[in-house]
Amino acid sequence: MEQRRDVWDFWAPRYEGLWAQRYSLGPSRRLLHAHLDAVAPGAGRILDVGCGVGQLAQELAQRRPGCEVIGCDASPDMIARAQADYRAPNLGYYLGPVEVMERGSGFDVIVCTHAFPYFPDKPASMAAMAALLRPGGRLLIIQANTENAYDWAWLLVVRLTTTPSRYLSAAGLHALMSEAGLTPGVVQSVDKPRWIPSIQLVEGIK
Repeated sequence: MEQRRDVWDFWAPRYEGLWAQRYSLGPSRRLLHAHLDAVAPGAGRILDVGCGVGQLAQELAQRRPGCEVIGCDASPDMIARAQADYRAPNLGYYLGPVEVMERGSGFDVIVCTHAFPYFPDKPASMAAMAALLRPGGRLLIIQANTENAYDWAWLLVVRLTTTPSRYLSAAGLHALMSEAGLTPGVVQSVDKPRWIPSIQLVEGIK
């Protein structure tokens, strides 16, 4: 846990300059907004797990001024940057892993974009997010997926250059969601360059 946190603390002041902003993170945020506009336009509480410096959390809060948005991250430097640079009146931040957040918080939507591969105990993290959803709430995970040999080889390089991680297929994510008591929902592909590995939005419904 400490090793992961230190790496993301390092990237906190440099996050907007990552090449992934153009090819992966930005397109993922656009797909997420479009999906939420379609399935949960009236969401009252949204939790962004692994929020990083707060880019998505701020966008969610600004696009939905009547919604309470919480960004959650285990990196102190990421949260410090988020609180300083990505603010909104209806946006707050929580420092710590999702597993220790108070259960039964009644979130309408929980989003987790490009963070879940780095969670060391994926069943526990999935169960924690499911427990934070209200009945009928939606969990939306966007990440790179190992759908084929090309994805596996590409993401092996990513694993060697970042921190310990495991990239599941969409079916693997749906299996974890089912184990956590969620009903598998849609799978949508992120619009990205062909040379980027598979990136998909995977939904679970409580």
